[in-house]
Amino acid sequence: MIFRYEYLKLVLAASVLYEIALTCMHYELNLIGLDRFGVGISIVDESEHSTTSTKSDSEEGITYIQFMGWYGQTVNILSLFLSFYAFPRLIKNYGLSTTIRIFPTVLLLVTIFAFVMFPRNLYFLFISLSICKALTYSVHDPSEEVLYMPTSDAVKFKAKFWIDVVGQRIAKAIGSVINNYAGSVDGILKYGSLPSIVTALILWLACYQVGMQFDGLIKSGDVVGVGEDEAASECNELEMSEQIGCDSDDSDLFRDPEEDVVLTKFGKANRSQSGSEHILL
Repeated sequence: MIFRYEYLKLVLAASVLYEIALTCMHYELNLIGLDRFGVGISIVDESEHSTTSTKSDSEEGITYIQFMGWYGQTVNILSLFLSFYAFPRLIKNYGLSTTIRIFPTVLLLVTIFAFVMFPRNLYFLFISLSICKALTYSVHDPSEEVLYMPTSDAVKFKAKFWIDVVGQRIAKAIGSVINNYAGSVDGILKYGSLPSIVTALILWLACYQVGMQFDGLIKSGDVVGVGEDEAASECNELEMSEQIGCDSDDSDLFRDPEEDVVLTKFGKANRSQSGSEHILL
């Protein structure tokens, strides 16, 4: 169904392509953070058992777990702010065609800066990925849901499942394959930069095109996938008629023959009279 309509192809691209770039950049963030701070997990209180005054850099500063905790808190706070204040105003004042281009534009700039201009920059990755993740949750994902407005019920129930679940998992798997093949910071800069930038560029083009088609569908009142609903309704009617025919055949097999005898009032009276005469005799 998805590949029969150009609009659904664009929705698929707008919904899944960003996962490749975000997966590669998040892997780079994790590697640099582990190298910079260390894991920082210990079951022994080192403050009581240490005998020297010198400590390593990871013990003096923050650990990787604290760093990722701050990252998660930053993403959640930005997402909350953008969801309540930014997204409603963007949709109301600029429409969907402009709102859905914001995240792809930011992602394209971030991938170029992260892989080309500022490679191995931990704090740039921290800030840029926080903004990208927050825009994904608060602006881009709600915009994707609005894209299904000019579609039929069959598209909403069938195609949406494959796009949101299967498509995004496949995109994340592709990003994970790139990360596994890279294996290091140098490797992800070498093998992950081109796929990330290319997919971010294709995402921007897809969002630009799907926004234009969305506005056209809303103005014209057309619905994508109307034929799918008609075919589904015809199949349901055919199944119902077949079921009714089977039920009638089954009922004929177990019907009582006396039910087919139609008795009138006179017949009942004659039977009663004949019965009374027989009793008198």
